[in-house]
Amino acid sequence: MQDTKLVRTSVDADPHKLVLRRTRDELPTLGLLFDSFPENEPTDVLAVTHEGPEEFLGTWRDRIERRPRNVGVVSVGEQMRSAAAATPTDRNVVRGVADPTDADAIRDAVTGYLDAWPADGQTVAYFDSVTALLDCWNVETATEFVRDLLRTLDVRDAVGYFCLTPAAHDRATVREIASLFDTVVECVESAAEATVEPSVSDCFDAIADPRRRYVLTGIPESESVAIADLAASVAGRTSLDRQHVETSLKHVHLPKLSDFGMVAFDPERGRVERGDHFERVEPYLRKATGTDDSR
Repeated sequence: MQDTKLVRTSVDADPHKLVLRRTRDELPTLGLLFDSFPENEPTDVLAVTHEGPEEFLGTWRDRIERRPRNVGVVSVGEQMRSAAAATPTDRNVVRGVADPTDADAIRDAVTGYLDAWPADGQTVAYFDSVTALLDCWNVETATEFVRDLLRTLDVRDAVGYFCLTPAAHDRATVREIASLFDTVVECVESAAEATVEPSVSDCFDAIADPRRRYVLTGIPESESVAIADLAASVAGRTSLDRQHVETSLKHVHLPKLSDFGMVAFDPERGRVERGDHFERVEPYLRKATGTDDSR
């Protein structure tokens, strides 16, 4: 059974949603898109797919009993089906963009559909793989492209659903893309897997030991740090041996902070970085270290 957990949302948030998928080919994420459709309003649906239009259209047929007013599919990495099917006003047309690195062609195909469709009702746009964009471009180019698409959707009152596979990227890249969205959800195997935000008690527990406080203050904001370097820094602020500190970090303190979601660490690579719930412990950490400037 698959479920989702809410990673972040905001009051009065923009309507667009980032969906963090476990795997690239995880089709059940389409359920989040289908569940959003209004029951009584005409709906236009646009899909930008790197994985082939057949999967999207097939899943549509399996899940939705009624037809949308208009369907458009931009198939990235695929040649145009035919000259007759190239105009955006055609119903259920697939427009191919052969070069997946051609940002202008992808953007033109998207705006071609949106400009051709009526202004009433609701338009929902589904982008099946930000990961594929990151495979083609660097982080800066992909981020700017997604930001530009969000502006395009806003102008046309369309709602966007963008999918990203976190396991394919480093955490700094995932955070960069996620920062563009007010609402982020993550696909999990079941509801039991959806870890909750750390409680106040968890935050106090996290900062109770000086070594954990030094770890939390020693991790850079947007990159990882070597466990060995972190251990050396912690040892320099205590009377403990560096090797002893490194062992205790690996087997006691980092697993504890990881369980709270405050850090993410890779024992094989020997690296540590901030976790999804790092922001939750920050206010308590500032007070504990005397760096709170909110007064």
